[in-house]
Amino acid sequence: MEDKYLNYDSKMQPQKPRKKRRFWIGLIIILVIFVLSAGILFYKAGFTFSQMNIDNGIGVLPLAEDAPKLEKEQDRINILLLGLRGPGDPNGGLLTDTMMIVSIKPSTGQAAMISVPRDLYVKLPLVAGQKSPALKEKINFAYVYGEEKKQGAGLAFSKVAISSVTGLYIDYVVSADFTAFKEAVDILGGIDINLDKPFSENAQFVGEKVIDLPAGKNHLDGDTALYFVRSRYSTSDFDRARRQQQVLLAIKDKAFSLGNILNPVKIFELMGTMGRHIKTDMNLSDMNNLLNLSKDLELKDIKHKVFDTTEQGLLYSSISDSGAYILLPVGDNYDKIREACKNIFN
Repeated sequence: MEDKYLNYDSKMQPQKPRKKRRFWIGLIIILVIFVLSAGILFYKAGFTFSQMNIDNGIGVLPLAEDAPKLEKEQDRINILLLGLRGPGDPNGGLLTDTMMIVSIKPSTGQAAMISVPRDLYVKLPLVAGQKSPALKEKINFAYVYGEEKKQGAGLAFSKVAISSVTGLYIDYVVSADFTAFKEAVDILGGIDINLDKPFSENAQFVGEKVIDLPAGKNHLDGDTALYFVRSRYSTSDFDRARRQQQVLLAIKDKAFSLGNILNPVKIFELMGTMGRHIKTDMNLSDMNNLLNLSKDLELKDIKHKVFDTTEQGLLYSSISDSGAYILLPVGDNYDKIREACKNIFN
């Protein structure tokens, strides 16, 4: 009996199921792909950030000693968003077309969007050692002025100029050109906006595009969305600022939708666009924290402010010495504007 079992042919022993082996092989392949993808994504994120980031040591202009200095506010984060045509554009590529502050109160989850019109006439802050008087210009010239003084200083100088008007400490600044905006919207698959009334623009972009959107829900591709936020002939610069706020929120909602946030192809494409066309003084940790804060923001929870020439807009129109159209603060000081910005969550 024992010899019978000792002489048992090993070839006749039952083999382990192949399905189990295939499972482990498949699992290993999946893990390898995941690790490689994560590594590539991490590398891509680092490379993108290196393209976007303006190092503070390079990009900051030393200001005159009497320049106003603001302290960082507790429980409030202020991000300045700048929209530019882009370097090389013959129509003033570095003049800021959009200036908007996104203000977040982390303790309550509240947020506000504050638009500053580009025609606001200001005294640009003095640079240390500057002998000439402070330059009076439209605030959209601040970025150009900073870049002329020192390459990479446009972002930092824009922060100072906006702070001098609003009284807000600006934590971070981000600039994006028109190409970044258009490509991002297309990568996300377009955006959806709701209009209370029809919108048409047939005068501003003669030979380029005619915009004719009905009331209700509209789906915009990158090209149409860009024209929509640039249009001002048929309405006004102030209405345009309101449309810019609306579109920015639509982009946020689309970016955080499951179809995009879990799509590695779109994430890589967005990173490529960001690296080529966006500049910021944030680091990767700052970006991650702000993404976590902003992804749950709802339109109904966001306060909106556009400074304009209406009774509550705190501005009035005038003509500069050179004959240009400009905007000035009511009372010829920024007290009421600063108060409105400070108390926007109250």
